Amino acid sequence: MSRDLAGDLTFSEQYNGPDPLLDAARTHSHEFGLAPVSQTTAKTLTLLARLLTPVAAVEVGTGVGTSTLALLRGMPTAGILTSIDTNSTAQGAARDLVDMAGIRPGRLRLMSGRAEEVLKKLAPAAYDMVFIDSEPSNLERMIQPSLRLLDAHGLLVIHQTMLKGAVADPVDRSPRTQAARGMLNRIAQQENLERVLLPIGQGLLLLQKSG
Repeated sequence: MSRDLAGDLTFSEQYNGPDPLLDAARTHSHEFGLAPVSQTTAKTLTLLARLLTPVAAVEVGTGVGTSTLALLRGMPTAGILTSIDTNSTAQGAARDLVDMAGIRPGRLRLMSGRAEEVLKKLAPAAYDMVFIDSEPSNLERMIQPSLRLLDAHGLLVIHQTMLKGAVADPVDRSPRTQAARGMLNRIAQQENLERVLLPIGQGLLLLQKSG
Protein backbone atom coordinates (compact mmCIF):
# COMPACT_ATOMS: atom_id res chain seq x y z
CA MET A 1 0.00 0.00 0.00
CA SER A 2 1.44 3.39 -1.00
CA ARG A 3 2.22 6.02 1.61
CA ASP A 4 -0.39 8.36 0.07
CA LEU A 5 -3.14 5.73 0.25
CA ALA A 6 -2.21 4.79 3.81
CA GLY A 7 -2.35 8.47 4.77
CA ASP A 8 -5.73 8.90 3.09
CA LEU A 9 -7.15 5.89 4.95
CA THR A 10 -5.82 7.13 8.29
CA PHE A 11 -7.16 10.63 7.69
CA SER A 12 -10.63 9.37 6.71
CA GLU A 13 -10.82 7.18 9.82
CA GLN A 14 -9.93 10.16 12.02
CA TYR A 15 -12.26 12.51 10.14
CA ASN A 16 -15.23 10.16 10.53
CA GLY A 17 -14.78 10.32 14.29
CA PRO A 18 -14.82 7.74 17.08
CA ASP A 19 -17.68 5.38 17.82
CA PRO A 20 -17.16 3.99 21.34
CA LEU A 21 -19.52 1.04 20.89
CA LEU A 22 -18.08 -0.06 17.55
CA ASP A 23 -14.52 0.66 18.69
CA ALA A 24 -15.02 -1.70 21.64
CA ALA A 25 -16.53 -4.28 19.28
CA ARG A 26 -13.47 -4.06 17.04
CA THR A 27 -11.20 -4.84 19.97
CA HIS A 28 -13.44 -7.78 20.85
CA SER A 29 -13.33 -8.90 17.22
CA HIS A 30 -9.54 -9.17 17.29
CA GLU A 31 -9.83 -11.37 20.39
CA PHE A 32 -11.81 -13.80 18.21
CA GLY A 33 -9.15 -13.62 15.50
CA LEU A 34 -11.60 -11.82 13.19
CA ALA A 35 -11.07 -8.72 11.05
CA PRO A 36 -13.85 -6.15 11.65
CA VAL A 37 -14.94 -3.58 9.10
CA SER A 38 -13.24 -0.20 9.45
CA GLN A 39 -14.94 2.84 10.93
CA THR A 40 -15.26 4.37 7.44
CA THR A 41 -16.75 1.16 6.05
CA ALA A 42 -19.25 1.00 8.90
CA LYS A 43 -20.31 4.61 8.33
CA THR A 44 -20.71 3.90 4.60
CA LEU A 45 -22.90 0.87 5.29
CA THR A 46 -25.10 2.91 7.61
CA LEU A 47 -25.47 5.63 5.00
CA LEU A 48 -26.26 3.14 2.22
CA ALA A 49 -28.91 1.50 4.39
CA ARG A 50 -30.37 4.91 5.21
CA LEU A 51 -30.61 5.79 1.52
CA LEU A 52 -31.99 2.41 0.45
CA THR A 53 -34.33 1.99 3.48
CA PRO A 54 -34.33 -1.83 3.30
CA VAL A 55 -37.23 -3.53 5.05
CA ALA A 56 -35.40 -6.85 4.69
CA ALA A 57 -31.63 -7.27 4.34
CA VAL A 58 -29.09 -10.09 4.50
CA GLU A 59 -25.56 -10.07 5.87
CA VAL A 60 -22.99 -12.78 5.17
CA GLY A 61 -20.32 -12.72 7.86
CA THR A 62 -21.72 -11.65 11.22
CA GLY A 63 -18.46 -11.73 13.14
CA VAL A 64 -18.98 -9.97 16.47
CA GLY A 65 -21.41 -7.53 14.87
CA THR A 66 -19.53 -4.44 13.68
CA SER A 67 -21.15 -4.43 10.22
CA THR A 68 -24.34 -5.89 11.70
CA LEU A 69 -24.81 -2.87 13.95
CA ALA A 70 -23.81 -0.47 11.16
CA LEU A 71 -26.52 -1.89 8.87
CA LEU A 72 -29.20 -1.95 11.56
CA ARG A 73 -28.49 1.68 12.49
CA GLY A 74 -29.29 2.72 8.92
CA MET A 75 -32.28 0.47 8.30
CA PRO A 76 -35.85 1.56 9.11
CA THR A 77 -37.02 0.73 12.63
CA ALA A 78 -39.22 -2.01 11.18
CA GLY A 79 -36.40 -3.44 9.07
CA ILE A 80 -35.13 -6.95 9.77
CA LEU A 81 -31.55 -8.08 9.13
CA THR A 82 -30.79 -11.77 8.57
CA SER A 83 -27.13 -12.39 9.42
CA ILE A 84 -25.27 -15.60 8.51
CA ASP A 85 -22.05 -17.01 9.98
CA THR A 86 -20.49 -20.35 10.89
CA ASN A 87 -19.19 -18.99 14.23
CA SER A 88 -22.15 -19.11 16.59
CA THR A 89 -20.01 -17.91 19.52
CA ALA A 90 -19.11 -14.72 17.68
CA GLN A 91 -22.77 -14.35 16.72
CA GLY A 92 -23.61 -14.36 20.42
CA ALA A 93 -21.27 -11.40 20.86
CA ALA A 94 -23.01 -9.69 17.93
CA ARG A 95 -26.37 -10.18 19.63
CA ASP A 96 -24.97 -8.60 22.82
CA LEU A 97 -23.64 -5.65 20.81
CA VAL A 98 -27.02 -5.01 19.19
CA ASP A 99 -28.70 -5.23 22.60
CA MET A 100 -26.23 -2.69 24.05
CA ALA A 101 -27.08 -0.35 21.16
CA GLY A 102 -30.73 -0.44 22.24
CA ILE A 103 -31.96 -2.08 19.05
CA ARG A 104 -35.05 -4.26 19.36
CA PRO A 105 -33.95 -7.96 19.38
CA GLY A 106 -36.58 -8.96 16.83
CA ARG A 107 -34.83 -6.87 14.17
CA LEU A 108 -31.87 -9.28 14.01
CA ARG A 109 -32.27 -12.86 12.83
CA LEU A 110 -29.10 -14.91 13.28
CA MET A 111 -28.57 -18.02 11.15
CA SER A 112 -25.64 -20.38 11.72
CA GLY A 113 -24.21 -22.34 8.81
CA ARG A 114 -22.27 -22.16 5.56
CA ALA A 115 -23.39 -19.09 3.66
CA GLU A 116 -23.70 -20.86 0.31
CA GLU A 117 -26.18 -23.32 1.79
CA VAL A 118 -28.13 -20.82 3.90
CA LEU A 119 -28.51 -18.36 1.01
CA LYS A 120 -30.23 -21.06 -1.04
CA LYS A 121 -32.88 -21.46 1.65
CA LEU A 122 -33.90 -17.79 1.69
CA ALA A 123 -36.82 -16.53 -0.38
CA PRO A 124 -35.94 -15.16 -3.85
CA ALA A 125 -36.55 -11.50 -4.71
CA ALA A 126 -37.54 -10.83 -1.09
CA TYR A 127 -34.66 -8.61 0.07
CA ASP A 128 -33.65 -5.02 -0.58
CA MET A 129 -29.98 -5.30 0.34
CA VAL A 130 -27.30 -7.98 0.78
CA PHE A 131 -23.88 -7.37 2.33
CA ILE A 132 -21.12 -9.97 1.97
CA ASP A 133 -17.99 -9.89 4.12
CA SER A 134 -15.97 -13.02 3.41
CA GLU A 135 -12.53 -14.11 2.28
CA PRO A 136 -11.89 -13.26 -1.40
CA SER A 137 -11.61 -16.94 -2.29
CA ASN A 138 -15.23 -17.43 -1.14
CA LEU A 139 -16.80 -14.29 -2.60
CA GLU A 140 -17.45 -15.28 -6.18
CA ARG A 141 -19.58 -18.33 -5.44
CA MET A 142 -21.84 -16.22 -3.23
CA ILE A 143 -22.64 -13.56 -5.82
CA GLN A 144 -25.32 -15.33 -7.86
CA PRO A 145 -27.12 -16.78 -4.79
CA SER A 146 -27.11 -13.25 -3.32
CA LEU A 147 -28.39 -11.59 -6.49
CA ARG A 148 -31.19 -14.16 -6.54
CA LEU A 149 -32.42 -12.79 -3.18
CA LEU A 150 -32.66 -9.17 -4.32
CA ASP A 151 -35.77 -7.46 -5.61
CA ALA A 152 -35.63 -5.43 -8.83
CA HIS A 153 -33.94 -2.43 -7.20
CA GLY A 154 -31.95 -4.31 -4.56
CA LEU A 155 -28.29 -3.62 -3.83
CA LEU A 156 -25.48 -6.13 -3.31
CA VAL A 157 -22.49 -4.79 -1.37
CA ILE A 158 -19.30 -6.87 -1.29
CA HIS A 159 -16.44 -6.21 1.13
CA GLN A 160 -12.75 -7.19 0.78
CA THR A 161 -12.58 -6.48 -2.94
CA MET A 162 -9.50 -4.23 -3.13
CA LEU A 163 -7.51 -5.42 -0.10
CA LYS A 164 -6.05 -1.99 0.74
CA GLY A 165 -4.56 -1.48 -2.72
CA ALA A 166 -3.13 -4.99 -3.17
CA VAL A 167 -5.52 -5.78 -6.04
CA ALA A 168 -4.29 -2.75 -8.00
CA ASP A 169 -0.64 -3.77 -7.51
CA PRO A 170 0.41 -6.02 -10.44
CA VAL A 171 3.39 -7.28 -8.43
CA ASP A 172 1.11 -8.79 -5.77
CA ARG A 173 0.34 -12.37 -6.85
CA SER A 174 -0.81 -13.76 -3.49
CA PRO A 175 -3.78 -16.19 -3.60
CA ARG A 176 -6.10 -13.72 -1.81
CA THR A 177 -5.21 -10.93 -4.18
CA GLN A 178 -5.57 -13.07 -7.29
CA ALA A 179 -8.96 -14.34 -6.10
CA ALA A 180 -10.25 -10.78 -5.61
CA ARG A 181 -8.71 -9.60 -8.89
CA GLY A 182 -10.19 -12.50 -10.84
CA MET A 183 -13.64 -11.90 -9.37
CA LEU A 184 -13.55 -8.21 -10.28
CA ASN A 185 -12.45 -9.00 -13.83
CA ARG A 186 -15.29 -11.49 -14.35
CA ILE A 187 -17.86 -9.12 -12.85
CA ALA A 188 -16.70 -6.40 -15.26
CA GLN A 189 -17.63 -8.68 -18.17
CA GLN A 190 -21.25 -9.10 -17.06
CA GLU A 191 -23.46 -6.68 -18.95
CA ASN A 192 -26.52 -7.30 -16.77
CA LEU A 193 -24.97 -5.70 -13.69
CA GLU A 194 -24.46 -2.06 -12.78
CA ARG A 195 -21.30 -1.79 -10.69
CA VAL A 196 -19.35 0.73 -8.62
CA LEU A 197 -16.03 -0.10 -6.94
CA LEU A 198 -15.20 2.10 -3.96
CA PRO A 199 -11.73 2.32 -2.34
CA ILE A 200 -13.17 2.33 1.18
CA GLY A 201 -11.53 0.19 3.85
CA GLN A 202 -10.73 -3.15 2.24
CA GLY A 203 -12.77 -2.11 -0.80
CA LEU A 204 -16.53 -2.12 -1.40
CA LEU A 205 -18.08 -3.34 -4.64
CA LEU A 206 -21.71 -2.26 -5.20
CA LEU A 207 -23.79 -4.30 -7.65
CA GLN A 208 -27.32 -3.84 -8.92
CA LYS A 209 -29.19 -5.80 -11.58
CA SER A 210 -29.76 -3.69 -14.70
CA GLY A 211 -32.70 -3.75 -17.09
